Amino acid sequence: HQIVFRKITQELHKRGHELTVLTPDPAYPKGTAPANTQIIKLKDLEIYLNSSQHGVIYVSFGTNVLSNMISTDKIDNIVKVLSKLPYDVLWKWDGKELPGKSENIRISKWFPQSDLLRHPKIKLFITQAGLQSTDEAITAGVPLIAIPSFADQWYNAEKYEKFGIGIPLDIKTFTEEELHHAVITVINNESYRRNVIKLRETILDQPMSSIERAMWWTEYVLRHREKNHFRTLASNLSYMDYFDVKFWMTIFAIIGIFLTLFVVTIAYVIKLLNKMWIYNKVKTH
Repeated sequence: HQIVFRKITQELHKRGHELTVLTPDPAYPKGTAPANTQIIKLKDLEIYLNSSQHGVIYVSFGTNVLSNMISTDKIDNIVKVLSKLPYDVLWKWDGKELPGKSENIRISKWFPQSDLLRHPKIKLFITQAGLQSTDEAITAGVPLIAIPSFADQWYNAEKYEKFGIGIPLDIKTFTEEELHHAVITVINNESYRRNVIKLRETILDQPMSSIERAMWWTEYVLRHREKNHFRTLASNLSYMDYFDVKFWMTIFAIIGIFLTLFVVTIAYVIKLLNKMWIYNKVKTH
């Protein structure tokens, strides 16, 4: 997450701290990630954004929702809608090809999302409504369309509608017409962008900025790193104790004993009934 923590690493560097950043950033092959405070240069992307005549729609369903996890008919709906609009489109797509992709759609396996959303040409963010994506969109002041698929995403999507910052759609049932209406509504109705900016102002109205708070706590830990109150008690536990292995072994053992007694009892009852049936049969003859 070189992009996300760039400000933190830069500030720590300014304050004289030595840094080591380990990043799984897919934009860089193993061992080629940029230096700790180096600005990531994506000049071609900047040119693409600046040259857009009508603005850009950004589409990303996060890192957990892969392209093959969304039904082909829904992908087809999104492509058809976006291809008919006058806007340029940047789509984070992990597949090799996007079926039906039109000239106005540009795909990539990775985009610097936090920085990208801050560009003034971004008109709309179509997202899975993950927490980090939501936070970055609000910080950038970009209205949203949510197509949630699991976990907290449905809850976040409901909040989009509640605060008037976006429109949620059902990933299983949304139609081409519904998506088109949502896109046109969110882009053309300025109240969505105003509500995002208003929500951002509310969130940022704090005694100190997030970067100042991050710096304070980071340096607090460094000042008091010898003290043990930072360490959770769980760090001193063995794996057996941490995962309650003895407890679960006891539970399974008890369940096993009860199942064994149940099976033995059923077998005994069946055997007894069988003997009684044979006895009665012999007696009648």
